[in-house]
Amino acid sequence: MTKVVGNTLYLRTASGETVKVKTTGTTKIRIVEDGGLRDLDAGTAVTVQGSPGQDGSLTATTVNERSGR
Repeated sequence: MTKVVGNTLYLRTASGETVKVKTTGTTKIRIVEDGGLRDLDAGTAVTVQGSPGQDGSLTATTVNERSGR
């Protein structure tokens, strides 16, 4: 993860591409235990599940912190 702006995460893929991930009030953020978007720091490895938007972003249903921080 590179940054959080409002309710949006910006992720960098393994290939170096930036992906915009929108979150909603129902998006689950997991950091060892349930957390919130503020609990994620830039540089944190995350796994995201959600639906792609027409603008190239992703609306997340879950965001999980990966171990090995």
